[in-house]
Amino acid sequence: MTLARAFLQREAALFCALPRNAKLLLGTSTVSVFAAPVVNVFVYAFILRSTFDLNRVMAFQVALFSGIPVAFLANRFLVGGRFGFAHLYALGLVLCGAVLAGMTLLSALTWGLIIGMGFLMGLATGLQWANRNYLSLVCTQDRFRNYYFGVESFFLCVSGVVMPALVGAFIGARAGAEGTAAAKAAYQWVAGAVLLLSVGASGFLLRGSFPAERPAIRVRSAFKPVWRKMLVLATLKATVQIFFTTAPAVLIMRVLGGQENALGYVQSAGAVLAAVLSYVIGRSTRPEHRVAVLAAALFLYGSGAVVNAVLFDRFSVLVLMACQIVAQPLLDATYNPILLGALDAVADGGSESRYAYIVSHEIGIFAGRVIGSAAFIALACADSGDDAFRYVLALMALVHLFCWPVAASIRRDLGWRA
Repeated sequence: MTLARAFLQREAALFCALPRNAKLLLGTSTVSVFAAPVVNVFVYAFILRSTFDLNRVMAFQVALFSGIPVAFLANRFLVGGRFGFAHLYALGLVLCGAVLAGMTLLSALTWGLIIGMGFLMGLATGLQWANRNYLSLVCTQDRFRNYYFGVESFFLCVSGVVMPALVGAFIGARAGAEGTAAAKAAYQWVAGAVLLLSVGASGFLLRGSFPAERPAIRVRSAFKPVWRKMLVLATLKATVQIFFTTAPAVLIMRVLGGQENALGYVQSAGAVLAAVLSYVIGRSTRPEHRVAVLAAALFLYGSGAVVNAVLFDRFSVLVLMACQIVAQPLLDATYNPILLGALDAVADGGSESRYAYIVSHEIGIFAGRVIGSAAFIALACADSGDDAFRYVLALMALVHLFCWPVAASIRRDLGWRA
């Protein structure tokens, strides 16, 4: 007991040493991440259950990706006056929950509604990330970013343990006992809970005193070398994002023939290890260790994707899901400090320059998403959606490995020793 008490006291002291706004940002993400597994996974299971059409799932995803950069650009004109970065971050959280709730209330998911709802979800997601990225940049310092993002990833993993199992069991039980109509009603209850969580997270966020100035987006004809490398890294990282979000639902529902409860249990299974790893790595590593952790996560995910492409059976799907569940939070926990370190190095002062770089980064992310989506659509049109998931996922995972040498080059430019 004494050791446990001493450990908790040390961790509490570390958290209390953070600036107040950084603590509020962490508190907001801690609450909001418990809604993330529902938005990121079960929305696709809901579309599949409602339409039995994989193409509509991908259409929703492409529409969502299209809305994100639009929100980043629009955010510049919304910030200022009565609306600060925190207000728009909160709006994005609530809008995301509202769109999910609205989808579950629709009588039918037509192509137009799928694309429209996907675009709205993209706008909500873009508002979240545009303002979250900027606030994370200005409210944190490089010396404690490993810890900051490690804690954030830890709670993301905890939510990945608890929420998929609970939500999957709830929806699966209703669907198994009473059929499709009851399953839809269960989704509506879940969406309502997500909306409440989003409102709660927004209220927590608005307790802070964050900057509210209006940033300008300056058009640049050239970027510094380290930022050009950062844009390449962003593009490479984003090539697999379409599969990070859709693969769990599609592969479990299509390959395993499972229901939402199976999806929930599989999502929860690997998240315990990921939670422990995220916290330990964030707590014990220094800036020079980030690229090594990133490389380990890249190879873990790539291995799972290759196994799935070769076998494409029940066992390989489980292997891929386990690899993704562990690798994804590690990738985020290391990528985000690299991004903010590069922003610190290139931004020449003031919110105008910083936000301009954040928008250019999102364009790099969008380019990677387009590459991954286009590769999937091309193979799906030529062959089938299942084969596209099998082979394009593996191909993009191999392309994803090139993040390692690019990140290593950025590390050298930023002066982090190997």
